[in-house]
Amino acid sequence: SEVDRQARSSLLASFRSMWVVPALAVATAVCLLQVRPPALATAAPLLLLWLAAPLFEWWLSRPIVPAVETLTGEDVHFLRKTARRTWAYFEHLVTAEDNWLPPDNVQEHPATVVAHRTSPTNIGLALLANLSAWDFGYVSTGTAISRSERTLDTLGKLQRERGHFYNWYDTQTLQPLIPHYVSTVDSGNLCAHLLTLENGLVGLLDQPITRGQTLDGLGDTLGVLVETAPSEQREAIDQFRTRLQAARQ
Repeated sequence: SEVDRQARSSLLASFRSMWVVPALAVATAVCLLQVRPPALATAAPLLLLWLAAPLFEWWLSRPIVPAVETLTGEDVHFLRKTARRTWAYFEHLVTAEDNWLPPDNVQEHPATVVAHRTSPTNIGLALLANLSAWDFGYVSTGTAISRSERTLDTLGKLQRERGHFYNWYDTQTLQPLIPHYVSTVDSGNLCAHLLTLENGLVGLLDQPITRGQTLDGLGDTLGVLVETAPSEQREAIDQFRTRLQAARQ
């Protein structure tokens, strides 16, 4: 096969490039046999390693073939439901109340408390969440663009230090939090996120308005509803599942 041919070729190349090492091992063994034969037994392990050096070099230089993992249908279903729950965080919390900036975290117990502060890393992740939600079919093209525009508009209003965003802002007042400082880590994260966002949004230009991913996204939402909705809504959910299956077919 082509793989075997390439392996043989690289092995021969290794011997051609390192022929001096095994040649030196043979020459040393011959010399010891003539000059001091008892010493050959002591030197033999090292000479054998020299002799095999091209083989070792070839073996260590082989490319690592990553293991191929195969996801089951159940695995994919679980991961997509997790993605839908993750998007729900941004969908429900990145709103006008927080000037379209993502709160840093939400405390769920013993009471729900939203941390109304954010960082450049959080903002970059929220922008990419819009793009990811479009990829999964959770939002339309217009929604992904409008949500991104609102966040970018807010970025233009934030106080900065020589063009650099501070590391923490109050999402409701837009004031930088004390102590004021700039984080190169967070700023770098935001730069990388913005570059990714740019490429993703440019790619939307060639995409159709109606996509099959929208039905897949509805399927993910349905999967979450089945696990969380009250029992009295089961009949409506079953009806929706039937209609969704028919539409996907």
